Amino acid sequence: MKKFDEPMCVDNSKDTFCQDEDIDIKGKISKLVFNQPFAVLSTQGHGQPYASIISFACSSDLKNIVFSTPFNTRKYGLLSESNKVALFIDNRSSVPPGLNNVSGVTITGKSKILNNSPEFEKCVDLLINKHPNLDLFAKSPSNALILVEVYRYFLVRRFQEVFEWNPHQK
Repeated sequence: MKKFDEPMCVDNSKDTFCQDEDIDIKGKISKLVFNQPFAVLSTQGHGQPYASIISFACSSDLKNIVFSTPFNTRKYGLLSESNKVALFIDNRSSVPPGLNNVSGVTITGKSKILNNSPEFEKCVDLLINKHPNLDLFAKSPSNALILVEVYRYFLVRRFQEVFEWNPHQK
């Protein structure tokens, strides 16, 4: 029987995983980011953190996340002040009740406003492919398209098992 009193941090760059099973960290992260429609975006400003729910899409290589927000929002203002962000995605609404069934991933990175950028069309298409209902919203001249360049993923499963994965390492 396992004890879950202390969090277990696993550094996948050293290939040290749970000893009782083989874990596909990238696969578990992919399942979360591609199957879940929403994320919580964390920004910072005025000495305080701020969280917002967003619809998002992720690139197939897991290196970029894209979302849209109106220019006239606190979210956009904070993104303009600081490009350091975190996102949180979890599956609690789609698994049986119980902490050991829930998985979540915290994503850290930096944001970049894409309006009038050569990347705009490719990124807006990525978002619209996942969320077709956002077509007019994402392309509206009153909205910004935001790209998050991902630094790291922190996958948490079984409530206390933590795995770190960097999409830029081979």
